[in-house]
Amino acid sequence: MAHVFLAEDTRLGRQVAVKVLAPELAANPNAVERFRREAEAAGALSHLNVVAVYDWGTVDDTAFLVMQYVPGADLRQVLRQRGPLPEREALRLGAEVAAALDVAHSHGIVHRDVKPRNVLVNPAGDALLTDFGIAAPTHGGADPDGVYATALYVSPEQAQGHRVDGRADLYSLGAMLYELLTGQPPFRAETPEGTARQHLEAAVRPPRRLRPDLSAATQRVVLRALEKDPARRFATAADMRQALLAAAERPTRQTGARPKAWVLAAASVLVLLLVGVPTLARARQASVPALAGQSLDAARQAATKAGLTLEVEEQATLDTPAGVIVSQEPQADALTAAGSTVHALVSSGVTVPDVSGQQCATARAALERAGWAVRPVRWRLANVGDFGKIVAQDPAPGSVVPSKGQINVQVAGPVRPC
Repeated sequence: MAHVFLAEDTRLGRQVAVKVLAPELAANPNAVERFRREAEAAGALSHLNVVAVYDWGTVDDTAFLVMQYVPGADLRQVLRQRGPLPEREALRLGAEVAAALDVAHSHGIVHRDVKPRNVLVNPAGDALLTDFGIAAPTHGGADPDGVYATALYVSPEQAQGHRVDGRADLYSLGAMLYELLTGQPPFRAETPEGTARQHLEAAVRPPRRLRPDLSAATQRVVLRALEKDPARRFATAADMRQALLAAAERPTRQTGARPKAWVLAAASVLVLLLVGVPTLARARQASVPALAGQSLDAARQAATKAGLTLEVEEQATLDTPAGVIVSQEPQADALTAAGSTVHALVSSGVTVPDVSGQQCATARAALERAGWAVRPVRWRLANVGDFGKIVAQDPAPGSVVPSKGQINVQVAGPVRPC
């Protein structure tokens, strides 16, 4: 519906992308409304994983958007060039898209068209979400022009024309991740209608059947995102991002063992079957305790009491304070042999969000909703166009602190701090 041009912003001396509505659609009020909606939605967001929209307007009977120029390719082109991506790379890209969705959802915006074509990858390998043309408020319904998403990635509730919330985007992200990992979408039929029907009715084939080297943790994240009932998916994009990052830290299943090793393994199993059956039959089983949310000391005590060994790995999180268990494997209540090891991910602290460049009042409201305290400490002389924006913060973006606390910010001025 549009042509995109690489242009130069002569005032600021930077390259931008200019998206111009196709002439044949200039008289279509729904098409112009989509442009306005995209500008309004994306323009309200400021995040390193969201393509920025700088301006929009109409001229010569057509509409245009001025956007951040992102050199590189979209994920559809990446898939065509490279095929399925390495597991950790796919998980990292998915986590970055989840971060973009998290900020959109926190502003009450559902993207409704998450797909490879709408994710750009810059030369540094970062993912940026774009095209909010059919975005809607979290309380909104179907589009007046009947456009509801792309059939290969549409959530069941969107396919039925129901009102949607952020969990619809998480389903679409799960479908996109499935394709990044396996090289094919979870469902495909001869027609878009048939594909949408499969999202409603068909069971998804577990991705490890197509790619056996994927880890169990990765498969669990993808399948949970693809639950047909929104209540069974991740509650928030932040939850899904955390699960993706945790899965990326787990080792991929090892495959391709040499034939000699397989023979030795088979011989070992045969010996156990011949001489060890009575012992195995008497082996005591243990029920895995629920560890997530407990302190590390409490988790160790619970594991010891159950007759199990606890092995921990630290990782910074978005929400969990330092020293608290984030996730575990095997899951709670699973049965395992006594003396087995439970692997747990323990938080090393929370990652400080990046608010630089955001309007102070907007950033402050969002951060306080997320549990942080924001304290403007001073303003810094700046150009008029930057008034009210955060130009520095302490602690620094990306640093890890024991728990959510106060972020001191400097604001561009001279203006009254937010």
